[in-house]
Amino acid sequence: MVTIKLGKKKIKVFNLLVLIIISFGIIYALASLIFMIFSSKLSYKYNVNYDNYKVSTLVTFKNKWSSCYVTEKIKETSDYNIISKSYANDLLNDGYKINGKNTYKRVFKIKGSCKQVMNYYKDVHDPKYSLFTLNGSNNEVIEYGNNYVDPYVKGKINGKDSKDVEIRSNYNGNKIGSYVISYSLKIDKYYTKRLYRLINVVDTVKPELVLSGKSTITLDYGQKYSEPGFSATDNYDGEITNNVKVNNKVNETKPGVYKITYSVSDLSKNKVSAHRTVIINKKNSAVSKIRPDIIQKDGITYVNGIIIVNKEYSLPKDYDPKISKKAYKALKKMQNDALALGLDLSLVSGYRSYQTQKELFEKYVEKDGEELANTYSARPGQSEHQTGLAFDIGRVDKSFYDTPEAKWIDQNAHLYGFIVRYPKDKQDVTGYVYEPWHVRYLGTLIATKVWESKLTLEEYLGLK
Repeated sequence: MVTIKLGKKKIKVFNLLVLIIISFGIIYALASLIFMIFSSKLSYKYNVNYDNYKVSTLVTFKNKWSSCYVTEKIKETSDYNIISKSYANDLLNDGYKINGKNTYKRVFKIKGSCKQVMNYYKDVHDPKYSLFTLNGSNNEVIEYGNNYVDPYVKGKINGKDSKDVEIRSNYNGNKIGSYVISYSLKIDKYYTKRLYRLINVVDTVKPELVLSGKSTITLDYGQKYSEPGFSATDNYDGEITNNVKVNNKVNETKPGVYKITYSVSDLSKNKVSAHRTVIINKKNSAVSKIRPDIIQKDGITYVNGIIIVNKEYSLPKDYDPKISKKAYKALKKMQNDALALGLDLSLVSGYRSYQTQKELFEKYVEKDGEELANTYSARPGQSEHQTGLAFDIGRVDKSFYDTPEAKWIDQNAHLYGFIVRYPKDKQDVTGYVYEPWHVRYLGTLIATKVWESKLTLEEYLGLK
């Protein structure tokens, strides 16, 4: 064995060689470690552009010990905010964190050198490595009420077909709006390709507007026009009759041809219109008058066959017919039709006996004095309520004067056989103040004639 003398020490050559080799190895390892820690930072940038969203990704690779730390920063831009939201949710589910507006970040490590990791990363992200495309359009428009069948996607990884696609969707075909279907194809543990399909559920169907009555109405000069009614429904919004706008410029005192326009729009701004023609004839100088045929039977006064009750013609104390079934049936029909339009014509008061009216009148006299009470309440025997043909509906109060209910009664009560017995500005004729809530049943034929004449019942019967 060869030895080397160093001063007073003798060292064997073999041991010296081993020591040198070990020292060199330690120095090399330390140098490699320092190099990996403070250097070898690589970066890779790629873009993904689809029809309705774009992604720019910056990836950095940094060696730490025996692993490569990968940092991904993703910036997404899209013309559709709803797709941006869906993409954000998908990234957050994959472990990304928000790193600014439309920007997301994720950090993970892979064992091995960064150069190897980056080369693998590039291979996997190469567009030729995986194929992922939508079947059909990426922006679908679906009419509300129609079924939608998803045409799905095509996916290949490294030349092999893949059906391992995760689908997420908030699609609701029963509600107008914009929805997104998200398709995710997992390429490997760290990389997922995504596609998005935008679904717009729309309503382009116009509402249905139906006019009641005739499309052409002919009136005599001065005869008041009464709206026959209308209804409107929509395939999405449902009942929209209250949204109908009516442009009515009919002038009953000016002969001519008038067109009434009805129009309505749904929430999707689909609009439909309809028209009604009203013809006003020229004025006829011949005025027909009804001669009153007054008959009294058992203390009850009939004028041209109609029971008349007012301050001049009273009813006997024992007259007790109860409520008229025919009048009450007509009232119920009128109440139901008004309710369908959102109007409340609840029954406040119907039949009253002689004694009930006596007690009521005396209460009002005690409250306001006889003279004032006699302007708004009938004396016993002089009340139409005793006939069983009169009703107070809606609300017995001055606040009822200008309500939609009062206006509707004035324009439509005759269609059910009723008249407003004590009209506005006719106290000098009827003896009572305006009572838009008090209706009297005459039957549709007579009630319509009285309404068209614009006269009180006393004036129509020729009593005034």
